[in-house]
Amino acid sequence: MDTFQDMTMGDQSLKGQTFCPWRLVQSYPYRFAGQDIQEEMLKLYTSMLFENRIWDLFGLLDPGKTGRNPLLLVPSAQFVEYLKHVNSRLKLQLGIPKGEAGENFFATFGDWDTPLPRFLGRASTSAAVCELKLRTHRLPIDDLAHLSTAALQNYRVKMDKLYKSLNPVKDKAEAEAAATRRKIERQKGYGRMTKRAQRYLGLRGRPGYPPSLDITATDWNVDMPVPFKAESSIRFVSVDIEAWEQSTNVITEVGLAILDTQDTINVPPGRDGYGWFPLIKSHHFIIEEHKYKINYKYVHGCPEQFNFGDFEFIGENEIGRVIGKIIGDSLSPDQRPVIMVGHAVCQDLSYLKKLGYNIWQAPQFIDEMDTRSMFQHLERTSDGRGLKTLCESLGMVCRNFHNAGNDATYTLRAMIVIAVRQMMSNSGGQKEENSNESEEDEWSDGIMDDGGPPQKSAE
Repeated sequence: MDTFQDMTMGDQSLKGQTFCPWRLVQSYPYRFAGQDIQEEMLKLYTSMLFENRIWDLFGLLDPGKTGRNPLLLVPSAQFVEYLKHVNSRLKLQLGIPKGEAGENFFATFGDWDTPLPRFLGRASTSAAVCELKLRTHRLPIDDLAHLSTAALQNYRVKMDKLYKSLNPVKDKAEAEAAATRRKIERQKGYGRMTKRAQRYLGLRGRPGYPPSLDITATDWNVDMPVPFKAESSIRFVSVDIEAWEQSTNVITEVGLAILDTQDTINVPPGRDGYGWFPLIKSHHFIIEEHKYKINYKYVHGCPEQFNFGDFEFIGENEIGRVIGKIIGDSLSPDQRPVIMVGHAVCQDLSYLKKLGYNIWQAPQFIDEMDTRSMFQHLERTSDGRGLKTLCESLGMVCRNFHNAGNDATYTLRAMIVIAVRQMMSNSGGQKEENSNESEEDEWSDGIMDDGGPPQKSAE
């Protein structure tokens, strides 16, 4: 971001510019990421803070008489961009918290002619940040004498709120209990996601609905067509986006894989659903303008090693239209429901919007499946897994990962395997996989739960 490149020490920011406290940037994963994020990922978050990245530091003096250090701030846009980079690298779904906590990441100044943050300098290392921090004591004292009583009071309340957001949580026990409740609800949500996938595939029915075949559900096996009639014809569309490691805003590949339940209804899934694999239709697109930008530093890119057919070069201006033709839009003749599938799916859906296709405006889009979360529920683990590790753990034979078309196909296959495998482990009305009662409560809403209504992320 070069908006601040020409600023010098002491220059005031523009009125209305949004800022985020630097300490919130540093402590974000510990405050907001949740207990299911691995400790190793927390370390990576910190180590990546200055990875090919420059931060613009601003300072703002405390208007009170508490002796608090000046507030160190960075532009909110820089933190948002960094969070996208973290999500892309670590396959996470970190976001800005909602409500009052999220407001602290987008603080504005200058209302009622109150002081504006002053530029300190640019930092590309933690040592540089420390040096710039010392400059805050050289900032001119803000003139508050001309402010009205109401303006001064409002300004102090705003600053107190920002300072308070940086304090450690006072009631640790209450915070831990709240985090545990959120974790349990999240884990149960993973299970409901798998059950909805089973329902869409005809592997699970709603409570009180008998199987469509002339058998009981417990007599069914994988060498028979699915026991339940699907509620409606559904298309699963798996998506994978590959971004360039030197700039995550540059998208180099798009992969799509489609499974139509019209094709599966009379075909036995077979062991782990492998009988449905040949029914998947796969697409792999390479963005013409970026075809020479191949990842090698963090992952080994292989854009032309598509295992499931021929790949296509598509111009950056055309890819949104091509995606829309496959998935559907308001003008599409096929208005059947679409379930989007991905590994850390929210990230890929956001990338689709960057490419000119807004999935949230497609009336067909009703639900989404995240194989990362579904696998966590299958294995009863809070640790997220990369797609390659997940596929290996499921016993799937795969090759040429980090090719968008291959990854989209493997992701859809993984969803099928998880749905069928968990269905079979629950056959006979047994308690869900783990017999440990306390752990059962943390992971499941019970065998009779049908997954509930569709759930999709907000735009």
